[in-house]
Amino acid sequence: MEDNSIFIFNSIIITGLFVFKDILKCDISIKHYEKTATKKLLLLLLIGPQINLYSQTQKLKDNFTITIRTEEGDLNNDGLIDKVLLKMDTINQTQPLKLEIYFLQKSGNYKLSVSTKNLIEPQYPNGKYGGNQIPDFTIENGGLYLYSEIKKNHFTHTFKFNNGNFELRHISNVVWDGNNLTTETEFNLLTGVKTEITKALGSEKIIKKTTKKIIVKPLPLITSFRAYDSNLN
Repeated sequence: MEDNSIFIFNSIIITGLFVFKDILKCDISIKHYEKTATKKLLLLLLIGPQINLYSQTQKLKDNFTITIRTEEGDLNNDGLIDKVLLKMDTINQTQPLKLEIYFLQKSGNYKLSVSTKNLIEPQYPNGKYGGNQIPDFTIENGGLYLYSEIKKNHFTHTFKFNNGNFELRHISNVVWDGNNLTTETEFNLLTGVKTEITKALGSEKIIKKTTKKIIVKPLPLITSFRAYDSNLN
């Protein structure tokens, strides 16, 4: 009987040792898991903001990959031929347009001087075709001329490079009333003189002429001016 008791006692001790060993292994595994999980969590906390920043950068990146208009000429009076590009983003459902002006450097490289999406109305501003044609550009005597047809009005906006910016200097507009009259408007922003002349269609005879004085200071810049809905038109 005593031998059996000793045997049972020894068995319990041995079993207990194995159980304790397993508990230690389990504890070590848990600690290892906790340590590994902590490392992964810290890694996610560090990488997370970078991933978020990258995704935001991707969202902000535009897709103006289609060049609609190209014009060349000297815009800053340095004798070098500069370049004007009008680009469209065909991925965006509104199809916005961006004007870019590049100055040619003496090294032969082009340097971006202007990049604006404000100047020209998107083709589909509210999900529907806006009705305005894509404008044309010319460069003459150092001036950049923007020709637009906006709601039956034929506009010419003239910009000139000055003190590092392109300033709006002049606005011309011709509109037909749909019957027998045309009205021509000339607005010199340097002098502030705005003249409207109404003529009979196909005639040079002046039916009505009005002159106003409107002082605009500072002159609008090409980067912020909206040619399609400005109250200066």
